Amino acid sequence: MEPNDTLIVTKLDRFARNTREALNLIDSLLKEKIIIKVLNLGTIDNTPMGRMIVRTLLSVAEMERDMIIERTQAGKVFAKQHNPNYKEGRPKRKKDSRNTAIFEYSNAHTVKETAEAFNLSPRTVQYIKRLFS
Repeated sequence: MEPNDTLIVTKLDRFARNTREALNLIDSLLKEKIIIKVLNLGTIDNTPMGRMIVRTLLSVAEMERDMIIERTQAGKVFAKQHNPNYKEGRPKRKKDSRNTAIFEYSNAHTVKETAEAFNLSPRTVQYIKRLFS
C-alpha cells in the first residue's frame, strides 16, 4: 500500500487475531499515512482519543473470542460426559443411495457435469469419488 491509500475492513475484530497484533498493524499503517476505515466504526484516527477507542474495542472483541472458546470447550466436555456416542468434528460422509448415484453418474460424466447435475460443488464430487474408490 502507498501513503494516502485506504484500507477498508468490515469489522475491527476481523482485522487481526488479537489486540496486540492489531495495534501493531494499525500503528505501522498510520505511520505510513494509510487511512484505515472500519465499516461498522468509521475511520481510525491517529489521535489519543482515536487510539483509546480502538484499544478498547479490540480488547472487548478479544474477550468475546476468548469467551466463545471457553463455552465451546465446556460444551465439548459436557457432551463427552453425557453422550456416550459423542464424536468431535464433522460426521463422515456415508455410502448412501444418493452418494452411490452421484458416484455412478460421475463414472460416465465429468466432475463439472456431475456437480451441476446434482447441484454440488466439484470438490464434493471429487470427495465422493474418492469415498468409493
